[in-house]
Amino acid sequence: MAAKKKRATKGGSAKKQQAGKKQPAKKATKRSAKKAAPKKAAPKKATPKKAAPKKAAPKKAASAKASAKKSAPRTATAPKSATTKAAAKATPKAGGGARPTTTIVQHVFIQATPLQVYDALVDPTLASSIVGGACEGEPAVGATFTHWNKYIHGKHLELVRGERIVQEWRTTEWPTGAAPSRLEISLDGSGGGTELTMTHSQVPTEQAEEYRQGWIDFYWTPMRAHFGE
Repeated sequence: MAAKKKRATKGGSAKKQQAGKKQPAKKATKRSAKKAAPKKAAPKKATPKKAAPKKAAPKKAASAKASAKKSAPRTATAPKSATTKAAAKATPKAGGGARPTTTIVQHVFIQATPLQVYDALVDPTLASSIVGGACEGEPAVGATFTHWNKYIHGKHLELVRGERIVQEWRTTEWPTGAAPSRLEISLDGSGGGTELTMTHSQVPTEQAEEYRQGWIDFYWTPMRAHFGE
C-alpha cells in the first residue's frame, strides 16, 4: 500500500510538474502575441508619411502651368503688333484727306548718246532687251505703255527724242484712290556719254523707298552694263 501511495504521489507530482511547465508556455505565447501586435500597427503609422509627397507634386505642376500661361501671351503678341503697324501704314486714311507724296530725284551718267538712252527707255523692243521684262506700247504722245510684264503702266505726256521724256506713271501695287505719279527724264550729252536727270514726283510716301531703289536696280544698272560704264 505504501508503495502504491508513493507511485500515486509521484504520478500526481509528475502531472503537476507537467502542468506547471505547460502553463508558462501559454503565458509566454500570450505575452509574445501581445508584444508582436504593436509591430503590425507600425506600417499604419507610416502610410500617412508616404502620402505627403503626393500633395506636394500638384503644387509644382500648378506653378509650372501658371508660369507657362504668363509667358505665352508675350511671344504671341509681338508678331501681331508688328503686323498691325505695317498694315496701318499701307491702308489709306478715311475721310478723303490728301495722301502724302514724295519726289525722287536721281542723276546718272550712262556711256551712250542721248538718242540711245532715249530709245532704250521709250522703244518697247529695245527696252525689253536692255532693262528686261516685256515692254509694250507706242512711242507717241498720248499713247499708253507698259514695262516689266505690265507691272508698270502709264501714258506718254511729252516726248522729245534725245532730250526729254514726261510720263504719267504707276504700278500694279499703287494705293487705291491715289493719283498717278509724274515722271520727267532730261538727257544732256556730256563727256562722250549722257547725263540723265530723273525727277519722279507725286509718289506715295509709303512706297517711295521701294521705287527709288527699283530705278537703280532695274533701269540704271542694266543700262550702264549694256552700254558700258
